[in-house]
Amino acid sequence: MKHLKNRHLFRMYEYIQPFINYSIPSERSVWGNKILVIAPHQDDEAIGCAGTLVKNVKAGRHVEIVFCTHDTTERMRESEKAASIIGSKKNHFMRFTMRSLSGNKDFYNNLALVINKVEPDVLFMPFLFDKHDDHIAVTQAVIDIRKDIDLKFMVYSYAVWSPLNPNCLFDISAEWELKKQAIECYKTQIATRDYIKIAQGLNGYWGELKEHGMSYAETFFKASAREYIYLGKKILR
Repeated sequence: MKHLKNRHLFRMYEYIQPFINYSIPSERSVWGNKILVIAPHQDDEAIGCAGTLVKNVKAGRHVEIVFCTHDTTERMRESEKAASIIGSKKNHFMRFTMRSLSGNKDFYNNLALVINKVEPDVLFMPFLFDKHDDHIAVTQAVIDIRKDIDLKFMVYSYAVWSPLNPNCLFDISAEWELKKQAIECYKTQIATRDYIKIAQGLNGYWGELKEHGMSYAETFFKASAREYIYLGKKILR
């Protein structure tokens, strides 16, 4: 009986196992040109996937970031500086209250509007089981709005609050310093928690695990939009 409280974890691994590669393939760039990044909070994009975004901007991809929640004016300015380092061409600020996204129909509708406006080929978003209510709410929103958006994009889900089992990887050794600079922009956040240390440890681990001499790597759970929504419906129901 003591294991029943963890049944959702077992169910998660049951569904994602077919998507996981034991030897994680390394990708150089994403398919398509338009990348939309969903950041529930201003700093998630820097911690979770800034290196990969910089790498794709270098390769000529177009990146836009949507920040779902608003904290302070100072943090917004920090996010603008970080986005500039990453190379985002446009930032969308929704300004919802933190921890208000779950079940928020206004947020769901606004997210649908942004996705339809950008028409992304690739969507970066938090992993469906990342341990924060606002992060999980993003997957819930995409599930809810699935009939209102074009599901032709690929999903690259990233982790901030909990590690994930990845099925693709980007070598960000050459982009690490810019990722570090992007995180450093968030002085209000790194004052209370060392996100640089967290990212450096996690990215360093995956880089060395993938290939001796690879300094840093970012990992993702990659799936088509339809596959990702299917998994989300099964796991989060």
